Amino acid sequence: MKMSTKSKLLLSAVSFSLMMATAAPTYAQDSDEDVVVTTGTRLNVNPNLTAAQPVLSIDAGEISARGIVNIEDLTNSLPQISAAQTSEQSNGASGTAQLDLRGLGAQRTLTLIDGRRLPYGDSSSIAVNLDLVPTNLVERIDVLTGGASAVYGSDAVSGVVNFILKDDFEGVELDVQYGFAQSSNSGQSIFKDVLRAAEVPVPGSVTDGEEITGSVTFGTNVDGGRGNIVGFASYQNRNDIIGADRVGSACTLGSGSVNGFGCVGSSNFRRFNNISDFGGTDFFQQEDGTFTPFAGGPAETYNFGASNYFQRPSERFQLYTKANYEIVDGHELFLDMGFTESTSDAQIAPSASFGFFQRSINCDNPLLGTPVTEDGRTAAEAVLLCTPDQIATGLNPDGSRALIGGITATHRNVEGGSRNSRLENQAMRLVGGARGSFAEFWDYEVFGQYSKTKDQDTSTNDFLIDNLAQAIDVVTDANGNAVCFDQSNGCVPYNIFQRGPNGESLVSQDALNFIQGVGITTGQTDQLVFGANAQADLSNYGFVSPYAEGTGVGFLIGAEYRNDGLEARPDQISQRADGGFTGVGGPTLPVAGELDVLEIFGEIEIPLVTGMPFVEELVFNGQYRYSDYDVSGNGVSNSFSTDTYGLQLTWAPTNDLSFRGQFQRAVRAPNVVELFTGQSTGLPELSEAGTDSAGNTVFDPCSSTSTTTPLASAAACANTGVSLAQYNAGIPDIAAGQTQGLFGGNPNLTPETSDTFTIGGVFTPGFLPGFSASVDYFDITIDDAIVSGIGSQNILDGCLETGEAVFCDLIQRDGAGSLNASGPGIGFQLTNLNAASIATNGFDLQANYAFDVDGLGDFGLQYASTILTASDFTPFLGAETDQCEGKFVGNCGQPTADYRHRAVATWNTPVEGLGVNVSWRHFGSVTNEGNPDSPNEGKLDAANYIDVSGSWEFLDGITARAGVNNVFEDAFPISVSSGPAINGNNNTYPGVYDTGRFLFVGLNVKL
Repeated sequence: MKMSTKSKLLLSAVSFSLMMATAAPTYAQDSDEDVVVTTGTRLNVNPNLTAAQPVLSIDAGEISARGIVNIEDLTNSLPQISAAQTSEQSNGASGTAQLDLRGLGAQRTLTLIDGRRLPYGDSSSIAVNLDLVPTNLVERIDVLTGGASAVYGSDAVSGVVNFILKDDFEGVELDVQYGFAQSSNSGQSIFKDVLRAAEVPVPGSVTDGEEITGSVTFGTNVDGGRGNIVGFASYQNRNDIIGADRVGSACTLGSGSVNGFGCVGSSNFRRFNNISDFGGTDFFQQEDGTFTPFAGGPAETYNFGASNYFQRPSERFQLYTKANYEIVDGHELFLDMGFTESTSDAQIAPSASFGFFQRSINCDNPLLGTPVTEDGRTAAEAVLLCTPDQIATGLNPDGSRALIGGITATHRNVEGGSRNSRLENQAMRLVGGARGSFAEFWDYEVFGQYSKTKDQDTSTNDFLIDNLAQAIDVVTDANGNAVCFDQSNGCVPYNIFQRGPNGESLVSQDALNFIQGVGITTGQTDQLVFGANAQADLSNYGFVSPYAEGTGVGFLIGAEYRNDGLEARPDQISQRADGGFTGVGGPTLPVAGELDVLEIFGEIEIPLVTGMPFVEELVFNGQYRYSDYDVSGNGVSNSFSTDTYGLQLTWAPTNDLSFRGQFQRAVRAPNVVELFTGQSTGLPELSEAGTDSAGNTVFDPCSSTSTTTPLASAAACANTGVSLAQYNAGIPDIAAGQTQGLFGGNPNLTPETSDTFTIGGVFTPGFLPGFSASVDYFDITIDDAIVSGIGSQNILDGCLETGEAVFCDLIQRDGAGSLNASGPGIGFQLTNLNAASIATNGFDLQANYAFDVDGLGDFGLQYASTILTASDFTPFLGAETDQCEGKFVGNCGQPTADYRHRAVATWNTPVEGLGVNVSWRHFGSVTNEGNPDSPNEGKLDAANYIDVSGSWEFLDGITARAGVNNVFEDAFPISVSSGPAINGNNNTYPGVYDTGRFLFVGLNVKL
């Protein structure tokens, strides 16, 4: 990793500060002063002052109460968090687990451990991987929504999730848990009828998804309490859940005759298509081998959804250790080390030829010679329309090979099995530093941090495009055997045209070995961070408001350096323009780059008024951060700078009531994937712009001929790069509407900017001890959001109509003024762009009440909800805004409920050590933005999940627990359009909705 000069200077400064701090004289603060570390500030906040920013906190008790093994299963239940990468995702999975605050994208959520950032998740999905969080060491989780870049730096656009770990642990703690999923598959009679009509097996009661996890935590004080060491290790093994084992997902649903539903599958299944030039007949191969005209329906399509995973099988190993030691009074060294390794399998349906046989097939192919149609024709006669002479000789009258083009043969790889991606991820993180006090009134902290991740995605059971074409071109050798026309590399004929006497496939294992390939992508990320800050109570220097005597002014200043590097290396096959494999659809390109940022930041907290009538407290908080970025990769470099800031004001008219408001300017710098993903040329299409005066179809409205004039005006065409001399001088139109575009990363990206505004109040009535409630309004707007291009048609239309540079700068005509694919750079720039606008607003509500009842024990009630009033996405300037609150699919992706809540009731019973926990998770109904007329009235019904658990410390230090999540097995909502595959599959969204109930038992032993 190369370090710039400014990086080396900062490293030297931090190192010098560390040495000076450890040698500095001791002026520790009084030991009886309380210091509260709060997410959203680096200041050691005065505990008597009201928090300036709304934070939702979850303690460790709920992790054990719900049997949480994967931390994202807990965070995704919170109303402010949307599902991102989870263990339920299969198609498009990275093998990591992520957080997505406010549904604004996981890349816009900053995830921390003890207030320090985590590295990129992996080389394909840069959002933080939660697998680095040691679940059993978590003391609490703080969720702060809204911008916080001034405090923590880039990426805190939608907010921050901070995992606070246990400290000063002593003893040994052993924990083991066993759990499994269960579904009775009861009810849902409509969908059972749909399955029966399609002759798809109806699943009965099933248990699956077994998981076992064990951990050990140990800690001890050293040197009479001057230090502490904590170690943690855990192992988890989790089995799969597949769609075939749930009534609602046993087939892929679409419109049909059973109450509007029907099983629909992929036509890429034993289907042989004949283009119109050859009669336009499509044939389907029946189980007995005969070819019949394709009729569609469940019997002649492939049920691809049933084999998709609802839960990936996975294995994970974690290590974590924390240590601190007070080397001299008031100066402490600290060290954190974490490591995690996980493997999982992402499975989707077997691959198919997917139209890659749309090429020439030889008439003398012996596999096509058996009579296969009901009227006795051979496949060569029926499908290829070859003449008897062509079939017999393999030649045309002129002596050339008799090859029939334009045929598409689509066969599912049912013989080879489902496509599988073996996802292997490793991550390590090392943090070390010192903290203490100096110069009587100042506290300091200096630290260094290094993280590395490694990942490998090994894809199997997919067809190699070239080998598939080679294996289908079959002839008869001198001995009468069917062999490949080109026998190089050990080619074996792929016999998909014939069936055995009992309808069995005749595809051999040798053929599968030849046509199936392995695709491998490896990558790694590196992160290096150095930082230092110092803070003081400025009241010691006389900086005190005359109306807030006795309450100090907090001040902090600091600096930080960060280097993020990433490299992804796909194999040569995967980098091909066609992707190399039939089930991929495009190339996987290499990525390499790094980002350097040097930052200075500061915070201040000023109590303006305290202890006066109607102003029990009035406090101002402010933060500022300046960041200087250098990015480089693929031989290209760029630099930019950002300013972020935050302003907060809290007012408590009484001890029972307080109000708070804030404004935050946050940023997200482009990451190396967005900047440096390899660029490639594609052939996008333009729609018809109209017809010219000669009746010709026109795609480029600025084109013309010697007898026609352009459809667009000279001024409009000038916006797109047409000179006055070229206009109406015969600019060639785009051939067949197919132009040229450049896709991939963009090293000229600039940071996204975000404005967050919140206002709210907190009510803690003195007449009702143990009760508190808060309500906060939030409004977040992101400008210059990075998107993957905005489309060639949108670019052309926008430039013609507006002349705005955001469109026109993305068009390049050739010397003749044409947009034809005539050379490098001609056409449209469709790389990543700062083009979109994202906005969301709504209300967060929280209420908590703790009380006891004589003779019945202690009770606690917690409620947190989000009422979403807007969730808007505008893909580019002038485009129509998608209003996604309460909607899903279409341009809105996964469900965005306009109301969610999480309510928890706890009861510590009179029986010593016995406690009960009940929670209610609610996810509001959503309507189908993309298909409002779908059979289920275009919506997904509201989901309600009741979780019940109990724990009992039946012996000193030995606690048993058991629970059931989704007790009443509320069935997952079903849609015939589950949206983009990366968000949903199997007729629902398994990252959002439960796919059955989950039962667990566990035992915790403290020694």
